[in-house]
Amino acid sequence: MNNAENKEPTQKIIRPPIVVVMGHIDHGKTKILDWYRKTKLVEEESGGITQHIGAYEVEHHGKKITFIDTPGHEAFSKIRSRGARVADIAILVVAADEGVKPQTKEAVEIIQKADIPFAVAINKIDKPEANPERAKQQLAEIGVLVEGYGGKVPAVQISAKNGQNMDDLLEVLLLLAELENLQTDAQKPAAGVIIEVNPDPQRGITATLLVQEGKLKKGNKLVVKRNLETIKILEDFHGHQIEELGPSSPALIAGLSIKPDIGETFQTFLTKEEAESFIKNLPPENTVSAPKETTKIETTGRPIFNIILKADVSGSLEALEEAIKKMDSETAGVNILKNGIGDVNESDVKLALATKLVTIVGFKVAVDSSVRELAQKANIHIFQGEVIYNLLNEVKRGIEDLLPPIINKINTGRARILKVFHKDGARQIVGGKVEEGTVKKGTGVEIRRLKEIVGQGNIQQLQRNKQDVEEVGQGSEFGVLIDSKTTIQENDWLDIFQEEVVKRTL
Repeated sequence: MNNAENKEPTQKIIRPPIVVVMGHIDHGKTKILDWYRKTKLVEEESGGITQHIGAYEVEHHGKKITFIDTPGHEAFSKIRSRGARVADIAILVVAADEGVKPQTKEAVEIIQKADIPFAVAINKIDKPEANPERAKQQLAEIGVLVEGYGGKVPAVQISAKNGQNMDDLLEVLLLLAELENLQTDAQKPAAGVIIEVNPDPQRGITATLLVQEGKLKKGNKLVVKRNLETIKILEDFHGHQIEELGPSSPALIAGLSIKPDIGETFQTFLTKEEAESFIKNLPPENTVSAPKETTKIETTGRPIFNIILKADVSGSLEALEEAIKKMDSETAGVNILKNGIGDVNESDVKLALATKLVTIVGFKVAVDSSVRELAQKANIHIFQGEVIYNLLNEVKRGIEDLLPPIINKINTGRARILKVFHKDGARQIVGGKVEEGTVKKGTGVEIRRLKEIVGQGNIQQLQRNKQDVEEVGQGSEFGVLIDSKTTIQENDWLDIFQEEVVKRTL
């Protein structure tokens, strides 16, 4: 692919399978990897939920397997889809106590679209309420037929908590990999895909790569699109500095000069001349590109929720932006003025101040005390969090606060005017009789004359038998002080109503 001079592979080998782990939130995807790696990744993640994509290697009976761990929250559907595209095999994780859930169905669609083989891991069988057979039945209802239910998809009942049947799952994955016959040339320069990008204050831009073929070496020339870099710092998934990595391995490189895009493919070369020749022969790029900052929303009348969006890494930023844009509706617009990676800084606050009515949203980023103080003085809200769905809920509430409430009129009674006693501007004292329902102090009235509504007002004072009262019931006569610009006449009708204020939601 990137070594044109060697047309035939020089050393064909069977490479380890790349496995993507997918399923509904909290069904145990990270716990599975946690068991295999004997680490505590779950405890290290905010809220016990994986927030960005990662890749990890495990070994079983001398054979390696590379796992891609994908986030489970719905906001990360783009990341999950990307993960499936670079994988050879998928694990569909379904909790035995909950069965098929919305993201289970989405994961199945992504796996089917990627056209990769998969195994079902029915997790949490250690729970008293576990019902693996029900989970299999629900899978059949969405078109996933496992072995024993009329299909060929292998299903393993496991407990990632106590390790039950976890080796059996690895055996199934290795069998699926064997059927795929994953061959590659281990000696040619590496090619693969970028799965994460993160600016590091000490080491510059870092990127997590997945080597899909060939060998990645320190000192290689790396080409992403038309950008050429030299690999100066190369680490394995443990964070150990190494000299080289083989196919199907995850790697981290640091000190990049230009931030690559997540999901971009990369090529490596032994010399700068080879890399430059490759770039020179690339087809011309489309020069028309979308601006980095989201274009402003054109609207008529609806309120706009303006956002400056900051996140710790590119994957999170992309997923958050996609989720927030989905909140745009006919009742309220969403406008992302600026997005970026890194902490909330003074320039973000100043942009918000200049634009006005802007909320800063920060995911897994810090806010310096001086920056926070500046924001508070300028009355600029900062939504900050480390668990994606909590932060999205906060954004949703902020948008809903912009929406004007719904005012419902609830009719409570009807009265006929018998006598007009006094009028002083808008203040009018009249007497009447309640024909239906009740008349209450503080309620509104619609003035009806010959079946037509001629005006509105509100009841400021209510009397019965010359005594102040709060309410008068059906059949009773009353005196009332009404504030209304419409002059009330004898034989007019008053339709009494209360207003119910209902907060709008998205």
